Amino acid sequence: MKIGVRAHDFGRMSPEDLSSCIRKAGFEAVQLAPTKAILGIRGWGDITPADLTAIQTGFARNQVEISILGCYIEPALPDKQARMQQVENFLLALSYAKELGVPFVGTETTRLDPFTEETLRPERYRNLKDSVLRMVEHAERLGVQVAIEPVADHTLNTAGLTRLLLDEVGSDCLKVIFDPVNLILEHTAELQTEVYEDFFRLLGEEIAVAHIKDIVFDHGEKVWRNIGQGSIDLNCVFRWLRQNKPQIAALREHVHPESSGIDLAAMKQLAGISS
Repeated sequence: MKIGVRAHDFGRMSPEDLSSCIRKAGFEAVQLAPTKAILGIRGWGDITPADLTAIQTGFARNQVEISILGCYIEPALPDKQARMQQVENFLLALSYAKELGVPFVGTETTRLDPFTEETLRPERYRNLKDSVLRMVEHAERLGVQVAIEPVADHTLNTAGLTRLLLDEVGSDCLKVIFDPVNLILEHTAELQTEVYEDFFRLLGEEIAVAHIKDIVFDHGEKVWRNIGQGSIDLNCVFRWLRQNKPQIAALREHVHPESSGIDLAAMKQLAGISS
């Protein structure tokens, strides 16, 4: 198992400096969102061949694997023109992943409040499916993969609905990101282990990467904690990953660089990796 981080949590830097900082902190893999992490890149259209070369050589030199590109778009927007612009950005990201040798490009699926907007879910799901079909078609041509992340208050909110999307799209190029924190809300937190086990049962084979963080709930709000110091059942999560996805990249999100050593040690212990 590779223990990594979300790169832009270390700040926006040159590829060389960013990968060096991450490696010095002890991490060996990243989710890289170039538009959030790399100096001079604000949009997907800004990326040049020179940028790609700098990213590839910088991370390789510092022995940090780019496990997945982060391209967080809004693939379920009701406005088709706006949605298609989002999809175009994702198609660009897929092309860059191909050039960089990165196997996956990941996204979430547009926020949808389960308490006030549930009646909109069927329409938004249709929008999402249309977007994903376009994304997967491009991914198939390039030989890379789309990784989509279910989130409890987004359009794709459960393991069951995610399974439906994968079945309806019907492509080996569509995978999922497993984020335990994002699958629960405060009122479902007590059921989290059952939620995770359901996810593993329905989607285990399609898990591409794992996002790891820890929280407590405070009046409905998620408050970030160091790994192992919150309320997430990470023992359940890592037990399954060790048994079923031993080569996966487990990527810490919302890391604070000054306390990253705490997170790294906890994740290694959970993963059964000796220091």
